[in-house]
Amino acid sequence: MKRRSAGFTLIEVLTVLCLAGLILAILAQGMRLGMQGAGTYRRAVQTQSGIEPVEHVLRRMIERMDPGTYPESPLVRGNARELAFTTDLPGRGGGSMTADVRLEADDGHLVLWWTPHAGGVPFGAPPAAQREILLDRVARLEIAYTARQSPETWVSSWALPALPNLVRLRIVLSSGGESWPSIVARPMREQAEE
Repeated sequence: MKRRSAGFTLIEVLTVLCLAGLILAILAQGMRLGMQGAGTYRRAVQTQSGIEPVEHVLRRMIERMDPGTYPESPLVRGNARELAFTTDLPGRGGGSMTADVRLEADDGHLVLWWTPHAGGVPFGAPPAAQREILLDRVARLEIAYTARQSPETWVSSWALPALPNLVRLRIVLSSGGESWPSIVARPMREQAEE
């Protein structure tokens, strides 16, 4: 009887190498899918983190629309693509300042134009409008309004001598035509009688 020497045959070594290669291929595919998933999650979080501050600013501006002082009516004018009104903006040093603002989509950006109201008697030309880009990659801005008399009917322009009941903003992004959920806000200030 012959004794077999200790060791592996060529077929056993090739089988182990094939199995190891198969396992490595499966692990590499899993790593690739995991990295793609992490990238998708990171982009979603970045998009979400871009939404929240802009949504907060837009809501606050609409909620703080100036209702005017009796007998003057508020200065709110808008159509389906832009909206102009007077509101309170956060000021330097933690306070707030009254400003005339205009919101529009322009050249791929969501743009806020604002001009501060001068306190006291103005001695010279009014200050120039300041331009702030709130968001990039914006294809268009869609705006609608409701009146207090008919809160269920949305209209595409506003020129009434009163604050709208609700304002709906829909921001459509240029990447794939996706849009954020609509932002619906209500002006909260009442007209003061003096």
